[in-house]
Amino acid sequence: MKIKLKDIIDLDYFIRMDEALDTREAIRSRAIKDRKIYDQCKQTCQTDTAFLFTWLTFRKAEFFQRKDKKGETLLPGTVFSSLYTWMVYAMVFTGGMTGVSLAYSFLAYHGNRPINVAVFMAIFVALQVVLILLTLILLMRRRVSSKHQGNRFGHSIVHTLVSALLFKVLPGILKKVNHPLFKKTVEPLEYTASLIRIKHREYKDLFFWPVVILSSVFSFCFSTGAVCGTFFRVIVSDMAFGWQSTLMTTSDRVHDLVAFLALPWSWFLPQTLAHPSLAQIEGSRIILKDGISVLATQDLISWWPFLCLGILFYAVIPRGLLLIAGILGQHQAARQFNIERSRFRQVLVRMQSPVLDIDTRETPVSQAIESNPIKGMTTAPPAAVTQTDPSGSTAVVLASKKVYSDAAIQKVVLYVQDHLCLTVNARIAINFDFDEDTDAVSQISSSDADQVILLHEVWQPPIRGVLYYIQQIKSVMPENKPLWILLTQDAGQEDLCVSDTDINFEVWKKAVFKLENPDIGVKRFL
Repeated sequence: MKIKLKDIIDLDYFIRMDEALDTREAIRSRAIKDRKIYDQCKQTCQTDTAFLFTWLTFRKAEFFQRKDKKGETLLPGTVFSSLYTWMVYAMVFTGGMTGVSLAYSFLAYHGNRPINVAVFMAIFVALQVVLILLTLILLMRRRVSSKHQGNRFGHSIVHTLVSALLFKVLPGILKKVNHPLFKKTVEPLEYTASLIRIKHREYKDLFFWPVVILSSVFSFCFSTGAVCGTFFRVIVSDMAFGWQSTLMTTSDRVHDLVAFLALPWSWFLPQTLAHPSLAQIEGSRIILKDGISVLATQDLISWWPFLCLGILFYAVIPRGLLLIAGILGQHQAARQFNIERSRFRQVLVRMQSPVLDIDTRETPVSQAIESNPIKGMTTAPPAAVTQTDPSGSTAVVLASKKVYSDAAIQKVVLYVQDHLCLTVNARIAINFDFDEDTDAVSQISSSDADQVILLHEVWQPPIRGVLYYIQQIKSVMPENKPLWILLTQDAGQEDLCVSDTDINFEVWKKAVFKLENPDIGVKRFL
């Protein structure tokens, strides 16, 4: 099936919504709906990719039905696709008009000073060749670079400029003209911008090629506009072209250089169109003390076919090929989209797993509490849990042994299993000191659990040292495995629940968001 970038953005959006569910009822309701989706499409879907994107189709229909019966609410993928289309139009118009205007104004001829051929070639041909070579070098470096290296393009000037135009300048213009696209799309727009910013590492192939395409569209239209502007100027004006140089004192050298540059087209065009002859080059040489009155008109106008063909073959055609390569690269990146990440696999497992009830309250808590659950790592789940959760996912709980008591830890374990539908198969004691937690770090890195949950009291601010520790813990975890920070009230209180209006909870969410790691999230104890 054909996968589009906007579908992947919407897929990430819905999975993020599911990850944000923090009540037992909501999680169970989602599992039941996903199981019904599987029952409806299991006869027609043959691959995991087909199941995943069929699930996305059902989720879209459900979203529109719930959010806005009139269908006016837009998803982030639709917002991105619309913005991208408008951005392409803007690049076509801006590039074309810039090329036409610059060429037309540069070729202004006043009758006493011919157009300098060398300066024209430097601006409209040589500069474009340099930019094309830089683009090819970037693509080659990206091709041969290690897959484990960071995504350098996310910090490039071109990427920063395009992102600013795409998510700030263009939306501002469309809002001012009251475009209907942006009447109810503030949240999807912000989500899409943050998705590209914080997930450039996970989706780097998908977000790399749109930037290449947009820059290629602008350059292609600029060069095409320059050709059109030059040709139009030649048609409507009496133009004169000449050359002058202190270094090249003979016309033979200039003729050899011109003949070499004309090789791409001189084999199929007559010599009179391919490039000026030696006599024409000699006749169009400008000598300051002589002026242009001694130069023949036929020699002065012989340069324009060479200039137009130079732009066409050294700027327009190469940029067109890069544009085609960018489009093919984007399609290939979408086709090779990896659904083996844990967050995508959880959706597939949830669709195909039976929905089972978990009742942790039927057995007294005292029977489930171990002598010291925070001391070391234990792999056995509490005895009260007799059935696994609907998604079949497991979790490791990390907690400070100096803060959380055995009773508090047990409450958290039951909460994780009852409300988050995760089977806790290990509990690890930590000190929030990476050097002291060597054994704990080793257990985390070798654990086969699907998710890691780190306990922390919500009232304690997320200082730099704590955030650095969290990043270090995430660095030893397998890639794409989520790390959740579960915030509780003071561990000494009977009630560990955190209100959704807690100001400290908002501080934590903002601090973790600034880490710009899509696999680190924040939840609150309910």
